[in-house]
Amino acid sequence: MGDFVAGLVRLMLQLALLAAGLVVAAGLVLAAAVLAVVFGLRLLWAKLTGRPVILRFGGMGVDPAASWRRYRSWQQQAARPRGRAAPEPAPGEPSPFSPPGAITQDVEDVQAKTPRH
Repeated sequence: MGDFVAGLVRLMLQLALLAAGLVVAAGLVLAAAVLAVVFGLRLLWAKLTGRPVILRFGGMGVDPAASWRRYRSWQQQAARPRGRAAPEPAPGEPSPFSPPGAITQDVEDVQAKTPRH
């Protein structure tokens, strides 16, 4: 009789866990379907109105071209000399824009030694 009750409890627990897993999976599928419908409606609306489609995540437009323009403008500003015609650094002297620890001189190769046993 004890084995029967233990088996029944085990079966009920397995069924409960299976049902919980199915509910979670169904929720994920439903969320994905809702997102797909929303994006599809946005695409359709953009096509009907003739506007470009800009993907928005969290209310923020994603425009890779703007990021590149910002990077290029920063790079051009950093390359300009500062002050009155900033002098060029002497040979072997690090550039003001080189990262700390950058190698600014020629590197010599080391001579290989035979390993000791």
